[in-house]
Amino acid sequence: MATLEFTYAVQPGDTVFSIAKNFNTSVGAIITRNNIINPSLIYPGQRLIIPVQGSYYTVQPGDTLYLIAQKFNVPYEAIIYTNNLTYPYTIYPAQKLFIPGAKIIAPQPPLPSPPPAQKPCPTYYTVQPGDTIWTIAQKFGVSLEELIKANYLINPNMIYPGQTLIIPCPTSPPIEYPTLKIGDKGPFVVNLQARLKSLGFDPGPIDGIFGRKTEETVKAYQQSRGLPVTGIVDNVTWNALLFGTPPVTTPTPSGKVYIVKPGDTLWNIAKTFNTTVDAILKANPDIKDPNLIYPGQRIIIPTSSQEVTYNQEVQEINTEQEESKKE
Repeated sequence: MATLEFTYAVQPGDTVFSIAKNFNTSVGAIITRNNIINPSLIYPGQRLIIPVQGSYYTVQPGDTLYLIAQKFNVPYEAIIYTNNLTYPYTIYPAQKLFIPGAKIIAPQPPLPSPPPAQKPCPTYYTVQPGDTIWTIAQKFGVSLEELIKANYLINPNMIYPGQTLIIPCPTSPPIEYPTLKIGDKGPFVVNLQARLKSLGFDPGPIDGIFGRKTEETVKAYQQSRGLPVTGIVDNVTWNALLFGTPPVTTPTPSGKVYIVKPGDTLWNIAKTFNTTVDAILKANPDIKDPNLIYPGQRIIIPTSSQEVTYNQEVQEINTEQEESKKE
């Protein structure tokens, strides 16, 4: 048997007898250890050292405090006190408990191997080129709502390479939004209809049925946001609905119009159209930060004539700077 000592703060109504009972020890042991002259004169707040004899026990699958107390014929309250357990007194297999007053401990089977270490959370992630909130949430198995809330993102579209995001512990499986089309039914159609309604587009009754009226409304929404007008709610359309992509504004300058897709960057768009990032920025003065583009955004791809004009302007500026240096 082992002897342990516990420090205990006397509570109102306590007596040496009740304290000894709670810890399954003796009154004499408490009096001797604390040099108490008059056992009746203890007071609330007084700190006592409680010596307790007992043995350790390894919790087995199916054990409860009540069953362990019965097994060793000790008050279950004493196990709670000596192990400092808090309500609801949860115990788990392989946990070691000190059993006050227990004399014989049966040999225990070897402890099971610990479970594989899980990746700690919350953790941090550095945004990479091409990342979107959607792809990051899917990568770490958290919901969009949890990721946005953990990072206090006002506009979830505006994340940029090099930004550090907090990846929260998942509280529920991430929601996977399916592609919806005419004839589909169910809660995701209800979600779609409700979102369209909240954005000022009338899909008719919110009944969870993707009918002609809902399809027409989806097309109207897609057209207003500069998305491909298909009437099918794919990832691009869900992305716009969930992140509140603003409507297309006034007519844009001449040139090719490109709809930004999830994962796009100005660099890969420029490469696709055989142009430069600087030329795209020149044709799109509303883009203040080249890292802040979002799915569904309309971007003007400058024509060759626009690029020539832009290159001529740069050449003229460089020439003027060289002449000013010579003077």
